[in-house]
Amino acid sequence: MAFSATDAVFEGFRIVRRRPATLVWWSLFYIAAMAFAMTVIGGSVIRLVNAAEALEAAGTPSAEDFMPILQLYMSVFAVVLPISLAAGAVVYAAVSRAVLRPEESRFGYLRFGMDEVRVFVVSVALALAFIALTGVMFMLVGVVGGLAASLEAPWLWLVAVLLALAAVAALIWLAVRLCLAVPITVGERRIAILDSFRLTRGRFWPLLGMAILAGVLSLVVGLLGSLVLTPLQFLTGGVTQLQDLEGAPLTEILQTAWPTILVWIVTNAVLSALQVAVVYAPFSAAYRELATDGSRPA
Repeated sequence: MAFSATDAVFEGFRIVRRRPATLVWWSLFYIAAMAFAMTVIGGSVIRLVNAAEALEAAGTPSAEDFMPILQLYMSVFAVVLPISLAAGAVVYAAVSRAVLRPEESRFGYLRFGMDEVRVFVVSVALALAFIALTGVMFMLVGVVGGLAASLEAPWLWLVAVLLALAAVAALIWLAVRLCLAVPITVGERRIAILDSFRLTRGRFWPLLGMAILAGVLSLVVGLLGSLVLTPLQFLTGGVTQLQDLEGAPLTEILQTAWPTILVWIVTNAVLSALQVAVVYAPFSAAYRELATDGSRPA
């Protein structure tokens, strides 16, 4: 079967249509992940909000006044980042499993096993690689830009711009060539990163188009979700209630506006679950087709 990017891009909707309960399970998982994160960092978040309010009331702050807030923010980030990566690995593995092993549908394809560990390792490795490459590329652009400023050579600014464009193009090319690393990892039950180069060879433009279409569909889902969320917010007091609580302590806001906050959490959990299916499932569908496509270009 020949690979069709326009067919693969709708795989996320097929998952939800085939197993509607999957959306419920993924939404509950997102709510549980958010609740766990808030349990761990709730105290730090309250201290961060209180410190920011105190800093705002103090007038014109100095650079030293920002240090406690920066330290609190970094402590929160240091906790949220691994939780986010772990939750993302679980959901991404579930999406890939739904496409590649649809018979394993218990608990909305969610598992806590070696597939998730391998996806976590691959995700972290890819993130670190892209961060390092981005840093190196744009450091080079910065060096050329610095030379252009110091030497007052306008042509060097043109070189810097071209290098920046080339860096962006290179990162996009690499992202597309590595986009099947997680589906391969789940499908073959082994850590696979460079294998993606083999399967994506000669398929850059269809895969890039598929990724763009998936992103557009995700935005459409978010827009439609906001149309649902807005009337629900009005029914629970919505933005007006939160505006009336401006400047109030965080505990008072939570006690007074909890219906609005609850509606926001549940609605966004459902939207996040649907969007992750729309964005991630096409790549697993592409892997499924390309892995068995004998017509793949050399």
